Amino acid sequence: MEIITDIDRMNEILNEHNNEKARIWLFDITHIKLAIRIYSSKSDEVIYLVMVGCEYIRGFFNLTNPRLSVSQYINDENSDIMFKVIDNKTDFELIATGGITLAKGNESEFGNSLEKFLLNV
Repeated sequence: MEIITDIDRMNEILNEHNNEKARIWLFDITHIKLAIRIYSSKSDEVIYLVMVGCEYIRGFFNLTNPRLSVSQYINDENSDIMFKVIDNKTDFELIATGGITLAKGNESEFGNSLEKFLLNV
């Protein structure tokens, strides 16, 4: 399993992979912690984007042929560091204040609950 916290590297990985699907996969009941699973039926490798401090989401929970990108910016109103995942093709947007991590590996390396998964990330 590879864990990435650098935004530029996340975008490189997202651009390198030709994935068929992305879907909101794991979340806690408040949706403050959330993981997006990005995968292809042609590969055992899967990518998870994990966000903490989620504040806003727009769009569908399932995306076909996603072209996701990650950015970081300063909120002008309160000077918080914000993290954004977008897919312009489908008008998907997810914003968080707590951070973002990309985890890449084989599906078997990840747990099936948010608590187990986040222990690895």
